[in-house]
Amino acid sequence: MTMKTGRALAHCTVLAAGGFALAVSGVAWSQDASTRLSPDAASTIGHDPQLLIAAVPARVGAALKVTSPAFPADANMPLISTQYGENRFPGLSWSKGPQGTRSYVVVMQGMPAESDPGRAVTSIHLVLYNLPAGTTTLSEGMTQAPAGAVYGPNVHGPAAAYAGPHTHDANRHAYHTQVFALDIVLAHGDGQSFSALKAAMTGHVLASGDLVGYAAKPAMAAAQTTGTPIRVETGLISGIPGRDPSISVYKGIPYAAPPVGPLRWRAPAAPLAWQGVRKADAFGPACPQPGGDMARGMAQSEDCLTLNVWTAAAPSSGEKRPVYVWIYGGGFIGGTGASPEFDGEGLAKKGIVVVTLNYRVGVLGFLSTPELSRESGHGASGNYGLLDDIAALQWVQRNIAAFGGDPAKVTIGGQSAGAGSVGFLSMSPLAKGLFRAGIAESHARYPRDTELRYLSVSWRSLASAEKSGTQYAAQHGASTLAALRQMPWQQLIEGSSAIDPDVETGSDGKPPLFRPVVDGWVIPKSYWDTYQSGSQNKVAYVAGNNKDETGAVPETAFAVLRARTTPPRAGMPQTSVTVAQFQAAVRRKFGPLADDFLKLYPASTDAEAALQNNASARDNSRISTWLWGTLWRQTNSLPLHTYFWTHAQPGPTHDTRGAFHGSEIPYAFNSLDAVDLPWTREDRQIADTMSSYWANIVKTGNPNGPGLPQWPAWSAQLPQVMELGDHFAPMPLASLEKIDFWKRFYATQTPW
Repeated sequence: MTMKTGRALAHCTVLAAGGFALAVSGVAWSQDASTRLSPDAASTIGHDPQLLIAAVPARVGAALKVTSPAFPADANMPLISTQYGENRFPGLSWSKGPQGTRSYVVVMQGMPAESDPGRAVTSIHLVLYNLPAGTTTLSEGMTQAPAGAVYGPNVHGPAAAYAGPHTHDANRHAYHTQVFALDIVLAHGDGQSFSALKAAMTGHVLASGDLVGYAAKPAMAAAQTTGTPIRVETGLISGIPGRDPSISVYKGIPYAAPPVGPLRWRAPAAPLAWQGVRKADAFGPACPQPGGDMARGMAQSEDCLTLNVWTAAAPSSGEKRPVYVWIYGGGFIGGTGASPEFDGEGLAKKGIVVVTLNYRVGVLGFLSTPELSRESGHGASGNYGLLDDIAALQWVQRNIAAFGGDPAKVTIGGQSAGAGSVGFLSMSPLAKGLFRAGIAESHARYPRDTELRYLSVSWRSLASAEKSGTQYAAQHGASTLAALRQMPWQQLIEGSSAIDPDVETGSDGKPPLFRPVVDGWVIPKSYWDTYQSGSQNKVAYVAGNNKDETGAVPETAFAVLRARTTPPRAGMPQTSVTVAQFQAAVRRKFGPLADDFLKLYPASTDAEAALQNNASARDNSRISTWLWGTLWRQTNSLPLHTYFWTHAQPGPTHDTRGAFHGSEIPYAFNSLDAVDLPWTREDRQIADTMSSYWANIVKTGNPNGPGLPQWPAWSAQLPQVMELGDHFAPMPLASLEKIDFWKRFYATQTPW
């Protein structure tokens, strides 16, 4: 499995007070000047008192010419090659060593701090030894040591790969990339500490060379120190530093007026201006929703239409970084843009401006009544949450340049109901031109797939929505729109997490009552009619599903589910873990095709039934999304990629939930540091790879880039999908016989 280098968990630096802050493998220590570590101790964890080229000179003074394709000698290293950018190795070449050269050593070191030369040490950013004698080039974006070579210690820990510069002030600091030609091949243990490496190299250096590049803390960090405000259309705002001070975070920025009083159940109005500098240092309240689980215990208020921005661009710099706007999931009944999984710092460090937002949910976001439709002027009602998304995207068009973002390079993304929102916005003429790519995490489905009817990507007809809305109002004692608008939101949302029992799905799965409406205005047509007419917005697209969702569970959960006595949550599909459940569910869903299904997925015991339930659910998921691609592709030639996520998060859900619905989110955001779980080195490598794919999608519409496993584009001729997670490689959808069965089954179903 090919991995990119993860970012540092903690950084080693000389503190102003004269002490050291040191980190090894993500564990931090502090030590003041009175108990200062010895130079030898410091060298073992990524520091050393002097540059290696001075400590271990060449025997005859021979010089190697060292160059990089990313920067010339004595010039600034590109931001992308630092830890303020993408931590991408800049690439390196050097002239061939003299006769007798048996191996090369490459070491990048920062200069010691001049302010305290008696105590300062260099920072080590790359140690790579035992490069074969025939090697004279290291490629840009290198993530794995070349065959035969070994990584040594740097500021990220023992045997760590490239750790780009991470300067702590705005001054230019020199970084020396040193290459040594040796007449020996070192023993593996010779590079386990920097002092051991020096000792092993002494007397064996035939020639050496040095390329000096410079790096400084980006201008944004200086702006954070002074609290320099930036101007948006409604006034001045000041942000706060992220966990990494190179990132600025602006929280709780209003993108629309509070939708209260007469603005309840109307399209969002323009945001209100303010005087002075508004402190954007705290997330806005969550939109009203029943329960507090999805709102993470946050305060709730109708005054909730705010967004949050993460950026590493300097204010007023004129930078134009691509923009990622994230729409949360939650079944259109809950959620908040402030969830830790959506922390934008990791993607912002890869050159992306990240925006998360709040939108109205449940009855406040999706109520439809005949009176509301008449009032609208469009004969439509029920899509206020989607109109909030559109208003936020319009705000981004008008304001994101102030944060170093490019309004012409906007990608929208979301998971579950957020993925549904991405799909609906892709179908909406009101969102045309507001984004150029979409990422739908879970449930882009073929319109004839019955699963589509109950998932968060389900929709309602206007007539059905108006009927159920009128009934809901009556149940709450309101017969007029005026009465509904006078009702406290706390009373209004009681019972709003109901399901829609009138939708036949072939299973116990039922959609949420409040969800988007095919209203002829925001969403003009159904999925099927939209794709058949080719009227969706022409954008690049990425869509995928997870291994343990939509009825599938990890195999380690079978016993727990069999022992459970309580029924599944209303509206959830039944996971069949006994043969009786499995056969009953098959007969109900497939009817006359049930026998054909059971020949492909046979089960005569509980153990077989649970495994076949998983196999069929996962096959359906992959095949349905692949067939969705055939419709999407009919009139859209822009990049299309699909994936299947397979990695289970560590911690208490590992065995019971596996690669569950939404488990990919912190990996795609590279937000592991914001989520309290026992992450492993493998998790961090996966997160770095995933977030690099996502950053590339936002930058170009295509996930592929240097140092990443190739992700093939969707193909109608090749029934495969890209596995992400435990492996990064294409995988087949299913056997041809099973693909044929699902096609035959879908053909019997009414398109949605």
